[in-house]
Amino acid sequence: MGTEKGNRTILIVSTLFGVLFLATVDNQLLIPLLPLLGREFGVSMATLAWLFSGYALAAAGFSLFLGPLIDRFGRLRFLRLGLILAAVIALCTYFSKEYYQLFALRVAAGLAGGLLSTCTASLDGDLFSYQRRGRIMGFVLSSYFAALILGIPLAAWTAEMWSWRTIYFILSLLGLSLAVCTFFFPSFRAQPSPALSLRSYLRTYPQLLRRGDARAAVATSFGVSGATLAFLTFIPDYLNGQFGLQPVQISWLFLTAGVAAALASPLSGWLSDRFTKRKVFLAANTLLAVPLLALNQMPWGGRLFGLFFLISLCVSFRQTALQTLQTELVFTEKRGSFIALRNGFSQLGISVSVLVSGTLYSTMGYGGVTAWAALLTVFSSLIFYWAVQEPGKTE
Repeated sequence: MGTEKGNRTILIVSTLFGVLFLATVDNQLLIPLLPLLGREFGVSMATLAWLFSGYALAAAGFSLFLGPLIDRFGRLRFLRLGLILAAVIALCTYFSKEYYQLFALRVAAGLAGGLLSTCTASLDGDLFSYQRRGRIMGFVLSSYFAALILGIPLAAWTAEMWSWRTIYFILSLLGLSLAVCTFFFPSFRAQPSPALSLRSYLRTYPQLLRRGDARAAVATSFGVSGATLAFLTFIPDYLNGQFGLQPVQISWLFLTAGVAAALASPLSGWLSDRFTKRKVFLAANTLLAVPLLALNQMPWGGRLFGLFFLISLCVSFRQTALQTLQTELVFTEKRGSFIALRNGFSQLGISVSVLVSGTLYSTMGYGGVTAWAALLTVFSSLIFYWAVQEPGKTE
């Protein structure tokens, strides 16, 4: 029995890892390729930034629309739907020919990405106790950073050898394979959600937002996600313009970040379970503001790689702690809706922040972008400190 239970746990965790790996590579593989895409399509960096804002807005809107439905009709069912949708969109992207086709497909990919993220976090909360959830979440979220180690450098290498579109064909196959894996999940039953009427559907999010800790948690996600994508989106063009670097060279920086975070993610989960998720988030997120401010001061080489390594460690520690805590803020029957609300604010933060950063980058350079990212990071820590407590504790 113990072996069978262990095998089931491995199957679930490995599949959830793969789902987030797919969503992350799909979302971020274009980042190191932005200079190349600008030349191919003849558009500016500000125009290319809409690829990420469009994705984020679509992910936010679709997550909010589906949140109550995911709770009512089953998270595993919607996870399969999201994987099939992601596979189809990736295949269509492989055949795209111009910028506006790519933009429309990135918006569609945002629909699938929002669904995958919501279902993955909700299932993690359903299947594992809060006392050990940090360790499980740490492993699942390490897929974000595995994507930086494998997916992003592979995308840059593939773009140089063949075409950036080729990687989307591979992602399509991965999405279909993961969808098949979900049919081998063990049978489980989450706490059933009450019958859903139009009135109860429309009242779901207002009811959740009546709680101060819930409002603060989603505002924290707005700032955290916006800060991260702000400095990541514009660093390839900054490195290309400042040091003349090409996508494959830039991908080594992402590789360094991925290695750091992949090493830190399991440890961050253990520390979150040991010292509380709240304390780990506050420490890591507040520290992060310092290296962000120094990022544009570093020359290309060892010091920049070391600083990016530190940034990645902080991001890994804060992300595991924050997402684990958020899965426990509401009752199980509302978990999908709350995660959808969290993801909606997270993607809205990305969209707003990337657009603001585009203006700052054009007028003030990359230093303006990193200052904006640091400001959002400090804002997130302050809100979280004043309004969010560890679930089950009264600090």
